[in-house]
Amino acid sequence: MSPTLPALTLRAVATDLRRLSYTPTSWQGLLSTHSEAIRQQLEPLLVEMVREEAHPRLMALLLDRLADAQDALQKERNAWSFVWSGPDPLHAKTADTFATVAQLISEARCSLLIATYNIGLSSEFRELFASIADRLAHRQLNRVDLFFHPKQIEDRLGADPLATISAWFNRDVWPWPTKPHAYVDRRLVSGSPERCYQHAKVVIADATTPNAKALVTSANFSETAQRHNVEAGWLTTSTSRVQEIRRQFTLSVDQGLFLPLDIEA
Repeated sequence: MSPTLPALTLRAVATDLRRLSYTPTSWQGLLSTHSEAIRQQLEPLLVEMVREEAHPRLMALLLDRLADAQDALQKERNAWSFVWSGPDPLHAKTADTFATVAQLISEARCSLLIATYNIGLSSEFRELFASIADRLAHRQLNRVDLFFHPKQIEDRLGADPLATISAWFNRDVWPWPTKPHAYVDRRLVSGSPERCYQHAKVVIADATTPNAKALVTSANFSETAQRHNVEAGWLTTSTSRVQEIRRQFTLSVDQGLFLPLDIEA
């Protein structure tokens, strides 16, 4: 049987089946209120179940279970939407990356997690950071985690990279008194010869709540990426998926793959 029938249709036929006290020899009457396309999909299944001596109540149970599967599939589909940075004409039918990020930040009610490679220091992004710092100060956010790569100073980290990055972060990136939990890749600090550092681009809002949302994108947290580059990503409102993404970062911190900066309160 094709899985294309709507859940509502499957449940309606299941209700009709439960009213039967016998197994009919023809399904034309029971399916007469439905379209030809629906009858063509359902009748072969019902006929086959009659051959297997299934009672109408068992048929109804099967249709209800198929409807449950359709509902779950539709819910998963509805939980994802495409997000894009690029030429303006394409934004007419596709969510814009910067607008999506700004909305995630403004609508967050308890927590934010931002991961980026290059961290933007343009006026627009400093305004975003300032708004987050203000909401932290007023306890409108309980926690903010920021994972990034210090692209602007990566070639002048000196003998104590973590101290250099921390000082730069406190001075140039986040000068406001209320700070997030900020992290960098341990390999950057340990002087690994591999140029393979934190490169994920993610924004998560309210991960532990029913309103959890996450954007996974190719776009850095910067004006160039979100305003000018061609970038693509997916926004999900599936709580389980959001928590799965967040768990990866939590485990990475717990296992020492990311190191916390020395943040000046």
